[in-house]
Amino acid sequence: MDTLILLKNLPITIDELLGLAKMMRSHDILTASFDMEQEDPYVPETYRLQKAVHDTKTILVADRNLMTRWVNLVKSCRITEKHRVAAATLAFCQCSGILIDPAIALYELAATSGNEKAIAEENIFRLVDNTNPRVLTDIALGYHEGSPSFLTEQGHNFKKKQIDFCVSLQDWQRIYVVVLKIAALSLRGGKSHKVVIDLFDWMYSDYLFLATATMLGLCYFSPNSPKKGLLKQLRSNDRELALAGIRNATWDMTLIHKWLQMARRQPENNTLNLLGSFDKKMHAIVRNILVFPNSDEASEAKWHDILLEFWKSDKGAYLYRKTRKYFRDAENPSRLCNKNDTQFSFDKLISDGERAIREWHP
Repeated sequence: MDTLILLKNLPITIDELLGLAKMMRSHDILTASFDMEQEDPYVPETYRLQKAVHDTKTILVADRNLMTRWVNLVKSCRITEKHRVAAATLAFCQCSGILIDPAIALYELAATSGNEKAIAEENIFRLVDNTNPRVLTDIALGYHEGSPSFLTEQGHNFKKKQIDFCVSLQDWQRIYVVVLKIAALSLRGGKSHKVVIDLFDWMYSDYLFLATATMLGLCYFSPNSPKKGLLKQLRSNDRELALAGIRNATWDMTLIHKWLQMARRQPENNTLNLLGSFDKKMHAIVRNILVFPNSDEASEAKWHDILLEFWKSDKGAYLYRKTRKYFRDAENPSRLCNKNDTQFSFDKLISDGERAIREWHP
């Protein structure tokens, strides 16, 4: 199908749309559920073609750093480069027929600032999301030093929604337990590959294997992975700051977990899925998770290469064999999680894990 037909009747020119895509690419803001070596996620007609031919819906899961910039577009603040890239991303999505899912970012906000603030932010986001792409494009391309006055000055009289963004998310709880364990092992210290093995042994024997948290552990303990800032303030004198950093990492992993679930269900749901973030570490983690051990020989080969890159030694090969064995043996009835009478008390696991973090002293 001709590109001009796919992109006709847009409120911006094709050159402008390609300019938005170029801005996004320069910040590496997208990870796609499809093979990014075969299909370029920054080609807008890709999504319109899938919609036209297969009635495929495309959803972008947005993290907090994107949401914050979108919401800030209605405030009288200085427009930074990241605000422009965020505006470019939203305009690109509007023109490409991509829907935005901000749910996890709103749950994360509610966890620290309360439900009313999360509802208010969702209302402001809907205002920005329904703004004409022409306005967002003008912001992205620098035609405005700040947000247009009609965007910042119009009243926000939204219908009050009955949404509880403070509800406890079970996926978040499950991941939080593992991130607390990763933090505790880090504080304990030891040789990196042995610490990772202790983490795997614990998940196999006494808990659950969660792809997102496993990859976080691998990235965090590897001497050759992008781990800076993964667990912020972990060794702070203020132990509540340490816990705040652990919770922040848990929200990132929860967003990745949700996105991964969507990506794995995309054939049955007839969707394409994108993850949007400025966070390069988040993209690195999720792209590595996509080749987690399974029956696909190509994926296993990539997983082998990732672990060798992380450790650059025979330790990487050993960890590859270890993870492969554990994931293939996930249904073993001897594992605690596979026993019929096992019911994890996440409240207790979390309480114990937080106590261990609070009791550590530098």
